[in-house]
This record gives sequence, C-alpha cells and structure tokens, in this order.
Amino acid sequence: MAYIKHTAIHTTPKAHLKYILNPSKNEDLKYTTAICCTNELNAAYEDFKEIYEAYAGHKFDIRHKRKNESVRIHSYIQSFDESVSAETAHKIGVEWAKAMFGEDRPIIISTHTNTGHCHNHIAVCAYDVRGNRWLADRKTYQLARDISDKICLEHGLEIIKNPKKKSNLNYKEWDARKKGCSWKIKMADTIDKLIISPDVTDIDSLIEKMREQGYVFTNEKRLIAKPANVKYGCSFAKLGYGYSSEMLMQRIINKQNEFAGLKISALLGIQVELAVTLREKQIEIYRSKTHYNSYAEVKRSADLLQFIHRNHIHLLDDMKTLVAKAEVTVNKLNNRYSQIERDEKLFELLNQYGDEYAELLNTSNRSEHQQKRLEILYGKLLHGGIIMRDTHSPDWLSKLKSELKDSISEKKKIFTEMNKAVSECNKMRNYLHKTEDILESDYERIYRQEHLKKQIEMYHQGYEPQENGTYIREPEPAFARNSELEYLEKRRIAELEKLRTAEINNRRISTYSR
Repeated sequence: MAYIKHTAIHTTPKAHLKYILNPSKNEDLKYTTAICCTNELNAAYEDFKEIYEAYAGHKFDIRHKRKNESVRIHSYIQSFDESVSAETAHKIGVEWAKAMFGEDRPIIISTHTNTGHCHNHIAVCAYDVRGNRWLADRKTYQLARDISDKICLEHGLEIIKNPKKKSNLNYKEWDARKKGCSWKIKMADTIDKLIISPDVTDIDSLIEKMREQGYVFTNEKRLIAKPANVKYGCSFAKLGYGYSSEMLMQRIINKQNEFAGLKISALLGIQVELAVTLREKQIEIYRSKTHYNSYAEVKRSADLLQFIHRNHIHLLDDMKTLVAKAEVTVNKLNNRYSQIERDEKLFELLNQYGDEYAELLNTSNRSEHQQKRLEILYGKLLHGGIIMRDTHSPDWLSKLKSELKDSISEKKKIFTEMNKAVSECNKMRNYLHKTEDILESDYERIYRQEHLKKQIEMYHQGYEPQENGTYIREPEPAFARNSELEYLEKRRIAELEKLRTAEINNRRISTYSR
C-alpha cells in the first residue's frame, strides 16, 4: 500500500532539492528519475528556476515579504510498507508522476531507502513549460491518492481502504481519550444527553441544565465551560462541528433527529443494531472538526430508523417484503395509467370515426366501397383497443364513450398516486440499500468495540445503560417495547388465522371440483 502526503515549498527550493537528491539516502542516486529536467542538483535547480521565473513574475530563490508567498515546488511523499522493494517503489513513483502531471513539467522522483521502508520524494515544479500552474487543493490531493491506489493495485499491492482522518489533538488529550477519562468527551456526552431533554428549548436552558450537572461557565457568551475541578475551560465549538452555537440551536429545534429520538432499549431486532450504529455515526459527525459531514446525514439517519420503527420492521426480510409490496403497488398504478392512456386514444378515435363506423356496422347491404371503408375504420379503431369492447348492443357507442370518459377523468388522480407510489418505493429501496450497507460495514466496525457489544446485548434484552455503568429497565421504553411485542403477537395470530381460512377455502374448492 502507498500513503500520499503533500507539502508546499514556498522558500529554500534549492535546499529541498538537495535533500531529496542526497546520495546517502538514495544509494548514490541509484533510484532517481528526472522528467523534463536532469537529476544533477545544480542543473535541476536551474531547470526549475528558469521555468518558474519565466511565468511567476518574480525570483525563484528570493523570498518576498508578503502574506501569501507563492509556491515554488510542490513536494509529494509516497510511502510504502516494508514489503515493497526499492525497485518497485521507484517504478510506481515514476508511473504516478507521469500519470498525475504529464511529462512537460520539471519533476524529480527520488526513492529514499535509508529508513525501514522505502518512500518516494517527488519534487514538482509549480509551472509547466507552457505556463500552466499546478493547483494543490483538496480535489487534486484526492486525485493524487486515487491515481496512486490505481497504480498500486496494478502492481499487486493492497491499498488503504478507509484512511484515518488527520487528528489535531495534543498528546495529553489524545492519551486521556484513549484511557476513557477525557473531561471534554464527557462534556460532549452531557450536551448530547441534555439536548434531547424536553426542558432544553434554547441555548440558555442548555447552559442552565449544564450548571445543574456541575459545569462552570467561564465565558457564557462564547460558551466556554469546564468541570469544577479543571483549571481551564473549553469552548463548545472546539468539541466538534456539532457544538457551535448555530449547530446546537439547530439540534435543539430538531431534537427528534438526535439518535433517532428514541430510547434504544424500546427497540427490537435489527432496530437495535441500526440505532446503535446510527447513534455512533451521528456522534462521529458532530465531533468532526470539518464541515464536510453535514447535518443532512444526521437527518437521513433519523429518517431511516423512524421509518423502520414506524413500519414494525425487525428483520431485513421484513423490509424486503415491504419493498416488494411497494413495487406491486407501483406496477398496478402503472398498468392503470397505461390503460387510461389507451382509453384516451380510443376516445379520440371514436369522436373522429365512431359515428361513421357505427352507421356502417348497422348497414345490412354494404356496397364494396362501404365494406372497404368499414375495414379501414376498423383498422384505425383496432389499434385503439376496440377489440376488447362490446360493439354489439344498439347503443354501444354512447355507452363506450361514457365509460371511457369516466376512465379518463381519473387520469390526474392516478398520475398523482403513481408518482407518490414511485417516490415511496424509491425511498424504501434506498432505505433497504442503506440498511444493508450499514449492517455490512459500519455495524461490524462498531460491534467490535467491547463496550458497545455489551450495550447491544443489553439493549436486546430491554435494558438501558446508566451513568454508573449499570443497566436497568426504564418504565417508558419498557412500555413501548411491550406494546410492540403485543402488536407483533396480534399480527402473528392474524396471519395464522388468514392462512387457516385460506386453507379451509382451498379444501372446499378441492371437494367441489371432485
């Protein structure tokens, strides 16, 4: 596998080139390739300098005293694990550089072998020979990783499937979180629990409730708080994306979305696994330092669990059955709408040719011309579906027109119902796919955590975890859980009764047929 890192070199470009072309790190430059330049230090430096100064408008090696200093060299490091040889690493580095930047820009690929694992240092000139300036941003960084992964796979190497996000925690906080004694995490947990409380309706009531929990606010306006035994406080916003004053207000207003707004011990079957997984995912989103994770994902998580709970889904097969029923409904409405469109076409044909056709049908001694005309009219009406209609009664035309008119009058209603059914069916399919994806990926990751594994087992038995680490049955979720069990029992009895009735009817039919 390969890991890509980018650094922008704003100053001392020659020192950077000197470092990556250091013979002691590269077996006397054995693993060095130059593109659109040479791999000798001074010559390479002049190549980079000439192209940069031709298009940048200022000197390559002189720093300008300004806030936004121009990038001289884009430096990429491509690291491999111990199993990758220097030859393979260098070959991958050269292929990656050519695929990424082309061959009309000064680039040096140098594979260092002086550490426990090989890694490529790739120096890329900010400009190519035609003056195109390379932009290193989030999109090109992702592109760099994607191309690197593709080339690694072609060489039979594994890739990093779920790369970890960069952490900006200091060591003390990282160690406290690892040991489970971080007061900042406990403060975030407290906020999460208080938000779903009916007594918390705004930021002021949240602050009041936190004071009751023993927290001290050193700056209420900026939401800086701490436990009583801690020297310095922490701003809520530093806890993550979901704890700024704006997001806290949004979360309070939409508290039904917080961990699906349900006590997990009230749930049954896969609802428990989904609820725990979605709760942990919501926490990950809220405590992320970036805004790439949006509140929309939290809303989708809540909608999914509420849909499953509302429809009494406890097994994946229950959801598949629901999707199958929705598809049957869509097909029926599609067929009905198609029939209305055919009726509409036939109605137009009857308005145009119906009277003449009916008159010719009632003519007993038709001439040759009349017979040919009848055949032509029948051919036109045949494509409109008249073959399935009664044309033998004396007043068939008026009856058929009236029947078609009634059918056509439902077109708008059926169209609305059809669109609604399609939308509902698509939503159910999406819910099914999301549920399968969650249970196959995120749930497995979460279930491997011992404390969550224990929680899930207790939730399945109707127990809710408490602050002191114990588990109890709380009255409200226990009542909801028992009500759901009673509903399932009634549904089971009704289904058995339905099967019994169908079996009796089948026996009667069988006896009658004998």
